[in-house]
Amino acid sequence: MADTRLTKVGPLRAVLLCVFAAFSPTRLVEAERADEEARKRLPQPPPPEPPRAFKLTRGLWASLAWVIVSIAVGYFAGKALGTVSGPSATRLVAILQVVGATLLLWATLFVRGWDIQTFGGVTLTERINRWIYRLLYCLGTAAIVASLALP
Repeated sequence: MADTRLTKVGPLRAVLLCVFAAFSPTRLVEAERADEEARKRLPQPPPPEPPRAFKLTRGLWASLAWVIVSIAVGYFAGKALGTVSGPSATRLVAILQVVGATLLLWATLFVRGWDIQTFGGVTLTERINRWIYRLLYCLGTAAIVASLALP
């Protein structure tokens, strides 16, 4: 069975690693090597994993939280844009809908699968792949909801 323990990555470091993925693959390779070395230093043997049912439940509710936050951010951003742009900003509605659809399609077409997948699924590249995918989906959802929240 593959070792699926993760190294700790804080939110700011995660953003920086996503920037490396987009603009500096050489630095991402260096970060991945450092992460692999850190994973080798984790205590052996790995602690027992919680049952998969708990992971499934946690994933279900965590994803709902991300959806609600994305909708709330989009709604409040749309209301704020509406007060700045005034009523009947049909061009702004169209722009936000196109941006939202673009981000959703980009995330769908971007996400990597078998070509970067490992047995454990915990390499830094795989984690960054998931972070970028989720970020693009949340931003796309927020943009579409913002277009709907405009007056």
